[in-house]
Amino acid sequence: KISTETVFIKKELSSLSQDDIDTMIRENAHLGGYRFFLESYARYKPHILSEETETVLAELEIALKKPDDVFSAFHNNNISFAEFEHKGETIRLSHAKYAQMLESHDRVLRQKAFEHYYQPYRQHIDVLANTYAANVLANIKLAKVRNYTSMLEMALFPDYVPTTVFNNLIEVAKENIAVISEFNALKKEELIIEELHFYDNYVPLVEAIDKKYSYEEAIGLVRAALEPLGTEYLRKYDATIHAQVIDVFESPGKRAGAFSWGSYASRGLIFLNYTEKFSDVSTFAHEFGHCLHRDYSIEKQPFIYYQNPIFLAEIASTFNEALLSDHMSKIAESIEEKKFFLYHSMKRIEATFYRQTMFANFEKEVHEMAESGKVLIAKSITDIYRKNLDAFLGKEMVIDEQLNYEWARIPHFYNAFYVYKYATSLSAAIALSERVISGEKGAVEDCLAFLGAGSHKEPLKILKDAGVDLTGKGAYEVTVNKFRKLLKEYQSL
Repeated sequence: KISTETVFIKKELSSLSQDDIDTMIRENAHLGGYRFFLESYARYKPHILSEETETVLAELEIALKKPDDVFSAFHNNNISFAEFEHKGETIRLSHAKYAQMLESHDRVLRQKAFEHYYQPYRQHIDVLANTYAANVLANIKLAKVRNYTSMLEMALFPDYVPTTVFNNLIEVAKENIAVISEFNALKKEELIIEELHFYDNYVPLVEAIDKKYSYEEAIGLVRAALEPLGTEYLRKYDATIHAQVIDVFESPGKRAGAFSWGSYASRGLIFLNYTEKFSDVSTFAHEFGHCLHRDYSIEKQPFIYYQNPIFLAEIASTFNEALLSDHMSKIAESIEEKKFFLYHSMKRIEATFYRQTMFANFEKEVHEMAESGKVLIAKSITDIYRKNLDAFLGKEMVIDEQLNYEWARIPHFYNAFYVYKYATSLSAAIALSERVISGEKGAVEDCLAFLGAGSHKEPLKILKDAGVDLTGKGAYEVTVNKFRKLLKEYQSL
């Protein structure tokens, strides 16, 4: 309703020419601070249609999102997993149980869970393919109507990201699959298995250290990890700790998960479900990154620019995690503990840089196939996914037939070309953290300026000001080199 009733606002602002904006600011000096805001709308001018057409598209918005609703209904509510027997126990899978079983040291259980998990997706693959194809075709038609050259261009446009940034990410990942193969070889060796299958990929090589971290210890560990950022950042950290804005522990009826929330007029809030595991310490650091990113932006920017663009939103939080992982590795009290933290860091790069880039490349190839006029059916989509599995999982991984259908269970594919941001965010965070950890001159100042930048200019320019250039391949190569360094250190222990 709101979208339909306010469609005229975007149309009016996007109708402005550069001369119009220059004239307005020249005649009204107080509008100077609104230049980027006005230009951010004006750049949509070639893509805004007649008022009548825009109204129709606004009315159709709910219908265009229906494929996502259909998938969600199946994936979350209607899916039914067959029971299987294991060691005299009857097991019925759920999404949560499957994730837990992949970490089990019982390999037969992992294999059974893997094989049964993908059965309903395979059984309904034609329906799921048609559902996803409907989503892709809606994207493509909308991009064409709005005068974009491709769906990829339309998806990247709001963040001012050229397609070269997306393509460079994919190229660097593909060019550096050898380190994934080496990582897989390490898994085979440590698990003492002849073949590495995907159902072996999530077994911890190092058992979770038998250590609990009280909330007070977590506060101290994260603070110590963030010390390189200086007294100003630590002052904000301490103030937030003592402001009683953190909901820390689990309680009856409390929702799961963790997040940070805030507004321009209020102090940020942090929501946790802290259970004293290291993963909770890492989540605490992550959400604090979001919280202080917002606080710095509020402090440095006017209301219209305080919100951090989605393209940058995960960088500050992931940056904090990177500093924490480095700190924990340095203060580890045993070889096993050090290996645990090194492995944790490697798995993050594998899952966030390589896996999300594989997803992004799959999306690109599916959309390109549809844009070329070819029909999307279950076989063609599955063939594309298999090709990406072969390209990104490394030589040491045996790819079982069930994994070909993994694409059918990924909800992010219904929000086209979003997942690549996980990989770019991790790369930017690692590039920033490596500068800070190494003590590079000016690195801390660049990081703090980044935190306070809000959305006052293009995201890539904000990053470039902080010393991270995502328009080339350098930042992605820093991530790959970090992976190699972690792997080499792990192998030396």
